[in-house]
Amino acid sequence: MPLLPVIAVFFTALLALANIIEQRTQFQIEIAETSAGHDLTTIVDFARSQSAAFASTSFIGYSIGRYYGFAPAFAQISPDPDRAAALLRSYYGKGQTPPQEMPPSLPAYASVHDRFHASFQSLIASTLFDDLYLVDHFGRVVYSLQKDSNFAADLTQPRSRDQPLAEVYREVMARLQQTEDPSQILVVSGIKRIEDTYGVLLARPVIQHGSVEGVVAFRLPASALAERLAALQRPGVRIMLLDSKGTPVQATPIADSVREATYGPSILPETGWHYLVLADRSALDGGLWLWFILLCLLGTGGIGGSIWLNWRQVTAATGPRSGSRIALPMPMMAGELAASQPLSLSERPLGEPEPAVDPDYVEPAAPSDSLGDEFEASEGYRRSLVEVMTLALDYWQKTKHKGKIELAEESGLWRVYMDRSSLQTRTLDKYLLVETLPRNPRWRDVVRTAEYVLRNAPQPGPDREQLAAALASLKYHLRQVERV
Repeated sequence: MPLLPVIAVFFTALLALANIIEQRTQFQIEIAETSAGHDLTTIVDFARSQSAAFASTSFIGYSIGRYYGFAPAFAQISPDPDRAAALLRSYYGKGQTPPQEMPPSLPAYASVHDRFHASFQSLIASTLFDDLYLVDHFGRVVYSLQKDSNFAADLTQPRSRDQPLAEVYREVMARLQQTEDPSQILVVSGIKRIEDTYGVLLARPVIQHGSVEGVVAFRLPASALAERLAALQRPGVRIMLLDSKGTPVQATPIADSVREATYGPSILPETGWHYLVLADRSALDGGLWLWFILLCLLGTGGIGGSIWLNWRQVTAATGPRSGSRIALPMPMMAGELAASQPLSLSERPLGEPEPAVDPDYVEPAAPSDSLGDEFEASEGYRRSLVEVMTLALDYWQKTKHKGKIELAEESGLWRVYMDRSSLQTRTLDKYLLVETLPRNPRWRDVVRTAEYVLRNAPQPGPDREQLAAALASLKYHLRQVERV
């Protein structure tokens, strides 16, 4: 057998296997990147709604009001704002209990502090935040829950201008000059070092009786973001947050980073937050590279043996002199036999390109799914299928905080397609509208999807009961043709 075609087929098989390994690895990296962006966006939306709800309460408005709150109480401490700030920091030091003896100029401020502080502690404990700052019209931080170095600071002074709290305060004040609706203003900072830890600031104007009384800023610790991303980690993939300077928020263990490659950074829209995907490709390929190396070794041995055998046969056929014994053909070696056999990969001829995915392709129903044209065309049956799928997807998103791509991947019931740079669930999408439902729908996959969601999202509530009722109704339709 000619050796050149065998070598060509062998190297084509190697290239096809390497391409499959690369696609599998890249797909998992893109899934991790997409999931991280989705989860961070969920946290931002939740923090935005919490900050808006708290900033609009009269409680926050009165606490910084110009008549009864912290701002007038701060002004009563001393005519010199710097002396007033020094007195506050000495009495309300971070992590220390206020001394028994109170300076004679502090009772007015202490009265306001006692009135609001415990309520602020309870409020923050029920949120994602870990600190709260109140800033008056003049840029003075008149209250802080944790009493860090920002407490009593003048954010307009040069020594404080580079602080994250001063930056968001200036941004809020600048936007107030550009809008007619102050309630729509929200400034979200990047991930920055605040004191001795990383965090994010969300700042809003405080509006009381139609006028702006000051600015309230909530601190979201980076640890809350890191905990959410840690849930996305799997063998071979980690997510790392970066601060605004590109520095990792959390130290990376050296043992884990030796074989890891970085992908990104990716930027979360509207926040500027940066994050990296760290991937160990040897762990993501599922051992396919080991088979690739073994195939290379076996193929190289087989090709080398075939070349040697052919050389011996040519030498034996052309080299004997008269009177010499004629060299008999040698039996074919095992390596040549292996190399001479056409290889297969994923049950398709080697070297052929993967068939392109038709965007409008819908997988046909299995023969066992067919219920008859008359029944499958009935409006009640088709609407029941769509209702079960939409309720299952809604319940999945509310309880698991994941999307339809994760549902398709984790259940294994629906195919996920790579369309250029984004993931699509074309077949599943057609089951969300009666108008796009296939003529012969795969009702078994719909039933299994609903049952999978009910098993894996066991949170009780009206949404779960509604899904269970819709599934029972669908099974009733199916029992009419004695299929379930």
